[in-house]
Amino acid sequence: MKRIVIFLLFILFSAVVVSASPASVKIGNATITVGEHVNIPITIDADEEISCATIVVTYDGDIVRVVSVSGSDFNSSVYNNIPGRTKIVAFQTGEEGLKEGIVANLDIEAKNEGYSPLNLEIETLKDNEGTEVPATALNGFISVSSPTASPTPSASPTSTSSPSDTDTTPTPSPSPTSPSPTPTLPPPSPTTSPATTPALSPSPALTPTFSFPTPSLSPSLESREIIIQIENVTIEEGEYAEVPILITGDSVKYVNLTLFVPPIVEVEEVYAGDYENFSYNISNGRIEMVAYTNKHLKGTVEFAVIKMKAIGRAYTAGELRLKVNEIRDGTQITVRNGQILIKEREKEELTLVILIAIMIMAITIILLMMLWRKKPIKKGEK
Repeated sequence: MKRIVIFLLFILFSAVVVSASPASVKIGNATITVGEHVNIPITIDADEEISCATIVVTYDGDIVRVVSVSGSDFNSSVYNNIPGRTKIVAFQTGEEGLKEGIVANLDIEAKNEGYSPLNLEIETLKDNEGTEVPATALNGFISVSSPTASPTPSASPTSTSSPSDTDTTPTPSPSPTSPSPTPTLPPPSPTTSPATTPALSPSPALTPTFSFPTPSLSPSLESREIIIQIENVTIEEGEYAEVPILITGDSVKYVNLTLFVPPIVEVEEVYAGDYENFSYNISNGRIEMVAYTNKHLKGTVEFAVIKMKAIGRAYTAGELRLKVNEIRDGTQITVRNGQILIKEREKEELTLVILIAIMIMAITIILLMMLWRKKPIKKGEK
């Protein structure tokens, strides 16, 4: 019976033992243009000293390439680099390892426009004793834009070029190049305007020249609006909620957002929405998210879903604030932030501490009853 009691007590007290938090390996994010280089670090953060780390980085070899690997805080490091995959082995030659620092710096070159995730795979992570250390990997991303994307605002003058077309059509440039249209153009300009109107109306060659410099796409792009919003949410104390981030627009292929959450909630997980490629990083109350797709997304789509837990007190509120870092295929952006409210729990439940206390009291009563029954009987007593 004593063994059973000891076993029960061991289970009870082991339930309140808090395990050490796992180590984390993280890679940074970057946004560059085609042809540029960027230095992205891979860092490690652990509660115990790490003596050896083997990390594999995978990415889209058609978008970027790793040129070199250097700058490790470990004493020695080697790497193997093939298109789309880079393997890094970093280790300490001394007796002490590193609790935090840089595993390696990746020199990355942008090859083509697009989006590439930077996915980490932790093959081995060992302490000074050679024991495996549990760890979580925080992936990153790299966004590559075309260098010709910067002068795109020149498209706006195309709409104003409609009045200048009248000046450009009689320019002397077409006269030496093509002799065929030159005899048709001079009669309408110097002579009489009414005589030219019947001549111009039947000629099909001149009509496309007036419609071409004023494309119908320019006004539609300027009037196009993209709405990015996160919904309001109310969570009970200690409970969880999944809050979606929605995007309303036509074919928004690339989005780079940051969500700032108040300290009254804690982000547990981030789920991808309707985009094919999605990555995120959580740090210091903010979530950096990037999504890219080749599909034609239309209407209102789901960018991501944020799972959060209410850790604040009841009747406290905060703002879920969105920040647009970069977005493509849109000119006018409207951001609608959300609000979060923590309300009191409707039904109080027994906590783990109360349950443990009740079980300990029950076991104590059982032990006292067993001891009382085994009390020896004195001589002369019946």
